[in-house]
Amino acid sequence: MTVGPTSHTSPTGPTGSASAAEPVGELCGRVDALCRAAVPHLPPEGPVAAALAAVRQRLAEPGLRIAVGGRMNAGKSTLVNALLGRRLAATGATECTTLVAWFRGGVQNRLEVRRTDGRRYHVPGRPGGGIPRDPALLGSTREEIEEIVVETAGGQDPRRPWTLVDTPGMDTLSGLDGVALRALGAADALLYVMPHPGAGDAEALESLRRQAHDRMTALNVVGVLSRIDELGDGTGDPWPRARRVAATYTTRLTGLLSAVVPVAGLLAQTALGEEFTEADAALLRRLATAPRDDLGRALYSPQEFLDWPDGPLDATGRARVLDLLGCYGTGAAVDAVRTLSDPGARALLTALRAASGVDALLDEIRQRFVVAADRLRAAAALALIDEAARTALADDALAPAARRALDGLRAGAAALRRHPLLRQTELAPALADFAAGRLRLSEPDTASLLRLATGATTSACLGLPEPSAGTTASDATRAARTAAEAAARWRQLESGPSRVLRRHARTARELCEELYFRAAAP
Repeated sequence: MTVGPTSHTSPTGPTGSASAAEPVGELCGRVDALCRAAVPHLPPEGPVAAALAAVRQRLAEPGLRIAVGGRMNAGKSTLVNALLGRRLAATGATECTTLVAWFRGGVQNRLEVRRTDGRRYHVPGRPGGGIPRDPALLGSTREEIEEIVVETAGGQDPRRPWTLVDTPGMDTLSGLDGVALRALGAADALLYVMPHPGAGDAEALESLRRQAHDRMTALNVVGVLSRIDELGDGTGDPWPRARRVAATYTTRLTGLLSAVVPVAGLLAQTALGEEFTEADAALLRRLATAPRDDLGRALYSPQEFLDWPDGPLDATGRARVLDLLGCYGTGAAVDAVRTLSDPGARALLTALRAASGVDALLDEIRQRFVVAADRLRAAAALALIDEAARTALADDALAPAARRALDGLRAGAAALRRHPLLRQTELAPALADFAAGRLRLSEPDTASLLRLATGATTSACLGLPEPSAGTTASDATRAARTAAEAAARWRQLESGPSRVLRRHARTARELCEELYFRAAAP
């Protein structure tokens, strides 16, 4: 079941007052037009009008809503800070996130506290922005707070066109599960953080899909292998093992997520943040004067490094370096100092960013989420429209004009769903059944299903190279031919013995036919 805001005063989501901004994207624009056409015929103070106002508000937001979720103490908040480019979410050796927190740009650093009793109020943000560690500074107890919205001065960063929501660890959801699930349901996409992947992650992802967001599959989920430096025995170069583990779990979790990307979370947080200074670069240059073997032994564990009695840094310097970089990051930074001709702060940050692996994750976010933003946002909005209209139409006292408007709204939504990029969302159950072993496909058919479900363009859906200079007649002919061949293959699978296969093959075949007609149209 899809869960999300039902009015513009819903506690879930970083929205404020009604916005006159136009939605971005063709599909979002068409959904917005459906809402505008229906609103004049609905009771102005009724729940459906409020729900449509919330949908329009959501479509007018400047970017995607991306949730960051995972098990307790998985490194979610560290990843949030890296993607924000600022240390705003509380981090630590134990689970620090006990509240749902939305992060967005604003005109000043401040926090909006949204209480469980419906009241809202603002409290000043701490210097630099972010969430105070002491809940008493929020003016309410944790049990009284539904969620918080963290605003930071500077507005929306065009390099990061998204709003992030940090959620509590899945092992801490008792008493907070409804809030966290609503936040996940209100998001357009999910980064699922895994420090040490295991069989339980498939179960956790399937549970999230069932409870929070029925489209939460490879359509809009990317896995993040965090804390790669802790894989194995924690020594040596972690990247070969991290890449093998990521590839293994990308395969094992096929259908539930599109990829697993390895990242050194703490290193990414520092490399993309604003805290590393020339004074920190000087600490690393001093550290690089230590004999390699001595430094290697000291970096065996955080405690060994902090207790290093005869190293070149004092206790304060060692604590500062460890807080910024951890053991793996400190070793990578010292290696960079020894190879760079001018190891100043800027050059070191560039090297640390490369060592963190965060650019591969940013590329995955852009390719999987940002490029598909119009589709993801429109699909989420249509789900909210359907839920609101279905609830309202069950009311026998509904006025005839309002009933006709809602019937028209649902018909318009159904017609819009025939767009190929929105038909993709109908393959979400197929991906979930594949992940659960209920749908069995050959390797080529599996690859075809994943392309159809996740491709952001016709070419991507069909496994064709993107046209380099606009679509030509030959490009369209090739796309039409490939779509026809794919439709024929799925038509064959429709006659298979499995009822699950027949159902999903029909959806895939119909999507291929839509792609064919669009490519073949003059």
